[in-house]
Amino acid sequence: MKKIVGSLVAAIALWSGTTAFVGSQMKENIEQHLNNTNKIYADKGIKYKINSYEKSFFESTAKVEVEITDPAILELVQESIKLPLVIEYHIEHGPIFFKNGLDFGAAKTHHKIAISSILKDDIKTKFLKLFKDDITITSDMIISFLKNASYTASTNKVKFNNEGKSFSMTPLHMNGEMNIDTFKGENRIKIASLDFKEEGSQNGLTVKNLLMNIDIDEFIEQKLMMGTIDLSIENLNIKDESTPQLANFNIATNMHMVSKKESPSTFSTKFDGNINFKDTKLPSELPELKNVSLKMDMQKLGIKGWLKFQEATQEMQKKQSELFAKMQSNSKPEDMQKIMEEFGTLQEEMIGKIVKSLNTLLVKDETLINYGLNMETKDGKKSNASIEIGYTGDMKFEGSLQEIAMKAQQKVLDMLSLNVDLGLDSTHIKNLPNAEILKQQLQMGVAQGFIKEENGKYLLKGYYKNQELIVNDNNLTATVLPLLMMATQGGGI
Repeated sequence: MKKIVGSLVAAIALWSGTTAFVGSQMKENIEQHLNNTNKIYADKGIKYKINSYEKSFFESTAKVEVEITDPAILELVQESIKLPLVIEYHIEHGPIFFKNGLDFGAAKTHHKIAISSILKDDIKTKFLKLFKDDITITSDMIISFLKNASYTASTNKVKFNNEGKSFSMTPLHMNGEMNIDTFKGENRIKIASLDFKEEGSQNGLTVKNLLMNIDIDEFIEQKLMMGTIDLSIENLNIKDESTPQLANFNIATNMHMVSKKESPSTFSTKFDGNINFKDTKLPSELPELKNVSLKMDMQKLGIKGWLKFQEATQEMQKKQSELFAKMQSNSKPEDMQKIMEEFGTLQEEMIGKIVKSLNTLLVKDETLINYGLNMETKDGKKSNASIEIGYTGDMKFEGSLQEIAMKAQQKVLDMLSLNVDLGLDSTHIKNLPNAEILKQQLQMGVAQGFIKEENGKYLLKGYYKNQELIVNDNNLTATVLPLLMMATQGGGI
């Protein structure tokens, strides 16, 4: 009996000591996690910080304040949301958790919030008239001693009915596993169904089984995400009696995108997407499509250049938001004129920064960008198009935009390689704009040997690199290429 009691006392002492240690470290861990989050969201107009922290032996309560730093976002939400926005988290200290089932770990957080609680009184009243059951978000996260976290989050069923329009959505579910310092991990989102309808008509929108998976392998400098994103929708149906083109729009779709680091200085991104038109009734101007697939493949882009490109576009968005805010608060014609001039100056300055990011974005003889489109109609006919552009030059994108444009035109045949593959089914031509003119041009291309006509399809395969031009197995380096070289040098054809 003494051994049993002694073992029990020792176990309790060990558990108590561990709980005390975990509790003492939780505030530091939360602050570190928020600092890492702020680095990722630095250019998104949102900043997090601890508002207050209360600790007891077994539990803690942390209130996190969300600061809106983007003037445009602030302008949008400040009239409806109570600011500063404060989110409260309840934290159990490990290593053993008893509430809501038995679990193990360093800490377990619980958060529950009703959307109406963050709204200002007049907006809250209007909101609850629409959403009588409110919208509640609940989340739980278990954090291991290695700072790995598994989490679940969900809403209640969402529904409203107003002026003959109704909306309903089954609970949104999220779950995943991630490292709270690096954000590496897997994240999943699921909505079983979503419906928007107009009473007394067939008009509406229905979505069935929306699934999204986000797997994060790495964040480069807290800005560039490497990993995989998958999105699928089993059924998306739109009906609109006032728009004949949408009398019955019924599709299934999926998307796959993967980004990975190829070397210490380069990365690649690949996108594939497909739309299956199921029972869709398309406009008469279009063929009876069965499916369309799109792809984009960007290989060996410079990481430094992409980060500069991102910084320039984010800076432009931020300054545009500030100018829009100034525009909304000014009504004097002279002030509006000055703001429009600022828009013009901003556009020129930012485009210059974006163009100059090409110096480190494009890597000679490595960077390749490929775009592709495949289309199939319900009669089994297929058309395809793809173009691959490679960077083979070493141009310095410096000087004014006019100087850069002139230099690029003169060096374009030294800077780029091309690989083109087109296959257009003749039955698809009649449904395209200016079909007769296009058909005449294609026949002219056939007569000149630039285009092949085989088995009811118009084919064009072209290749250019290092001053060699081949079209449909015909070497045009000595005949057509000199004319193209004259044109790029400003001589005309």
